[in-house]
Amino acid sequence: MNHTIQSALKYAAHELCQAMTSFPLKPTFESEILLCSVLHKPRIYLHSHSDMMLHAREIEEFFSLVAQRVQGKPIEYLTRRASFYESELYVDENVLIPRPETELLVEKASKLIAQEKLDSVAEVGVGSGAISISLALLHPDCHFYATDISQNALQVAHKNQTLLAPHAHLSLYHCSILEHAELQGRDFDLLISNPPYLSDDYPISAPLSYEPPLALFGGKDGLEVLTQLIRESHRRKTRLMCEIGYDQKQRLESLLHTYHATEMEFYKDLSGFDRIFYVRF
Repeated sequence: MNHTIQSALKYAAHELCQAMTSFPLKPTFESEILLCSVLHKPRIYLHSHSDMMLHAREIEEFFSLVAQRVQGKPIEYLTRRASFYESELYVDENVLIPRPETELLVEKASKLIAQEKLDSVAEVGVGSGAISISLALLHPDCHFYATDISQNALQVAHKNQTLLAPHAHLSLYHCSILEHAELQGRDFDLLISNPPYLSDDYPISAPLSYEPPLALFGGKDGLEVLTQLIRESHRRKTRLMCEIGYDQKQRLESLLHTYHATEMEFYKDLSGFDRIFYVRF
């Protein structure tokens, strides 16, 4: 079947419209993003060359991406790109897609680093590297140490570090929490994390089902990893800042009080949900 850019986009937008009853989509915009990914061209190119005929290979690849998007696969995995803070990251199915809510964690952590002149920061669950890389770009003199239990996720983080922050003081480690031998005796000014915090029985949508379960689910009540981070921070007597679920504030407050925190604060996201907590022991 022959297609111009215009007719291919029209067909794709129609197909995506049919899927909007299952999950939110932006048919026209997403069609253009997917075709840009296939052609390796900016969106303005599509409009200035709307009558250009596409090659059979380009049509096949484009319609394959559209079909996957109709099934719910996140567009970030299809294009291998995700915008976060001031960067465009490489992402694949081995890492969580960075969310706008997590930018709040970067903002609060960056402010703390600047105000307290922090020198060393550790991140647990680095994933794509979105948080540590963003902070490393904002604070080039600070040293960052990031861990992940997934070797595949670390490969993605390393790729993004190479692309976006090759000169940053950022070291990556394959381990759970901070269990690597090189990190055991090291002091950190701040421990940060966007840990898995969904309960194991939390109902997820079709797009979310494509993301790695290790990065999503945090045990029976969603607090398993958060509790481990609190214990580790308390043991090291350091600051801790984490992203949390919208309904976890009360339970976390109760938990933190048992550790006699000297400072504790919760921050709301743009939707008004408690999204970040900060504690110091």
